Amino acid sequence: LREEQATTRSVAALHGSALAVGSVVAAFAVPSLVRRIGRGPLLRIGSAAMVLGIVGYTSGSSLALTLVGALVLGVGATFTLVAVNAFISDHQGPAAPRAMSESNGLGALAGLLGPLTVGLGVAVGWGWRPALLVVAVGFVVLEVVRGRGLDVYDGTHGHPDSRPGGHAPDGPLPRRYWYAWAVLIAAVGTEFSLTLWGSDLLRDRAGLGDAAASAALVTIVGGMAIGRLAGAPVVSRVDPERLLMAAFAVTGLGLAIAWLSSSAPPMLVGFFVAGLGLGLLWPLGVSRALRAAQGRTDRGSALASVAAGVASAVAPFALGALADSYGVHTAFLIIPVLLIAGIVLVRIAPVPAEH
Repeated sequence: LREEQATTRSVAALHGSALAVGSVVAAFAVPSLVRRIGRGPLLRIGSAAMVLGIVGYTSGSSLALTLVGALVLGVGATFTLVAVNAFISDHQGPAAPRAMSESNGLGALAGLLGPLTVGLGVAVGWGWRPALLVVAVGFVVLEVVRGRGLDVYDGTHGHPDSRPGGHAPDGPLPRRYWYAWAVLIAAVGTEFSLTLWGSDLLRDRAGLGDAAASAALVTIVGGMAIGRLAGAPVVSRVDPERLLMAAFAVTGLGLAIAWLSSSAPPMLVGFFVAGLGLGLLWPLGVSRALRAAQGRTDRGSALASVAAGVASAVAPFALGALADSYGVHTAFLIIPVLLIAGIVLVRIAPVPAEH
């Protein structure tokens, strides 16, 4: 797209900014929308926004149009993500941490398949657009299959009429929720710092070329997918608080292996180990945040998406700014700070698991 529009990388990066803005705005809007229309219709609006966003993003070479497409995509993706997370938490109850890990494991697998599908489209001469348009078609099919029975997705807290007295819990979120929210900042900041800047560390330390360094990051995403899918059965047997701290520690171990190495093989091993830990940070973190919300599921899920948006913007930017001044190797020390902060926050404000 950047080549088609003949823009700089900074201008092309505005699409990521538009996506983040749409996500944060949508996250703040979710609680009031759920109160007015319910969670099921919100999921349908999210699907429609995803389709419209993809069509706008792929429809032409106009920068304004593709930026609007990215913004709408951010709105639709957040509506969908927030509603799905809240529904899983309501629907699964005590099994929510495992269910969240499994669903995010599938998401990580999609993260592997997406770039491969784009590459396949380019390789056969169709270009990059068909891969995204397939996703739009998928959302249309999904809504046709779901039909009109949307009330089932409202769950325990997804609609004002679903609780005795006709009202979801009111009042501010508990203080414990905000500790859990800060844990999400640490988790997402770590994930995005590694995935966005890991290739630069590989180039700096192992001397890999641009293409090889970028492709090698599949070790992180692959580790995340395995960590989430393999960790799902463990979640139901082990205290999720201990497992979350262990996930932070495993991520730190993998980072240490990569950071202390100066050749590609051990660095890739380290990234894979870090990915195993990373894979559990978000599903465990968001499920505990929703537990801490004490029934304010949709509001808690929406603010969790705000945490993800803030962390994904601030942490990688901070690492990049430090890299400009001190080098990427030294700048990576910001990640252990996030990992330690996450462990400390879990320790000082535990959120008991449901039984």
